[in-house]
Amino acid sequence: MSSNHPKAGPNSVPAYQMSGIPYVTSSASKTEVPNSGGGANVKPIHIKFPYVTKHFTIRNTGASELRLAFSFTGSYDPGATVKGGGTVPVTNDFGRNYFLIPTGSGVGTTGFNGEIQNFDIRCKELYLFGNGGTTGFSLIAGLTTISESEFPIFTGSVEGSTGFEGVG
Repeated sequence: MSSNHPKAGPNSVPAYQMSGIPYVTSSASKTEVPNSGGGANVKPIHIKFPYVTKHFTIRNTGASELRLAFSFTGSYDPGATVKGGGTVPVTNDFGRNYFLIPTGSGVGTTGFNGEIQNFDIRCKELYLFGNGGTTGFSLIAGLTTISESEFPIFTGSVEGSTGFEGVG
């Protein structure tokens, strides 16, 4: 009898059918998500999950819109100078590879202060930036048992060819 059981991989359906392992993080009260307009001296907050997500929910708790991206360059505007040097190329007609979560400065229909968004997306990392100003966030994710090392890297290009379009 073998004790060598196969690992769950990115296409392992049972790993996504089970309830998720909780992962929770928020911006600290004195550490806000940096303003994307801060130029080359700022970089987005990078959240790297230990396992692939099954889903996640994020709340914008600040006064500015929150950018959500799945790659470092995807969190910047096309042509922007990035932390560490270089500029983000303009790769498509739309040019932006981030999702905007509205400001959390008002009380929403849920009765909580902040705009809440749910995502049924599998990923291993997120990048967060304030859009035009600093902001805050609160995040809860349901994780699978799939190691982040088993999941592909989301990038707009792989060795000069197209990778995952719409990621950046």
